[in-house]
Amino acid sequence: MLTVYGSKLCPDCIELEKAFEAEQVQYEYHDITGDLRALKAFLAMRDRETLFQDVKEQGFIGIPVVQTEDGTLTFSWQDFVEKAGKGSSCSNGVCGIPSSKQ
Repeated sequence: MLTVYGSKLCPDCIELEKAFEAEQVQYEYHDITGDLRALKAFLAMRDRETLFQDVKEQGFIGIPVVQTEDGTLTFSWQDFVEKAGKGSSCSNGVCGIPSSKQ
């Protein structure tokens, strides 16, 4: 199962949740602004993983981030939506917003 670190305050994280729910992507959500343990786990991961280097240098948090079962981290959550795509309005990874790939 996928693990997602995000925040209920983050528009991109909210969009991920909508898309994952619409496409029935199975995931476990860790809200870093609503759970101190989740925040600590996220910060420890963010401090040790090179994926976050550019994000930190630009002053961003680095959410939403998806961790796969094998431990791989990615910011490309839309890939999981496309893989699960069943033709809903979220199939392009952004619920209700037309894809720029058209």
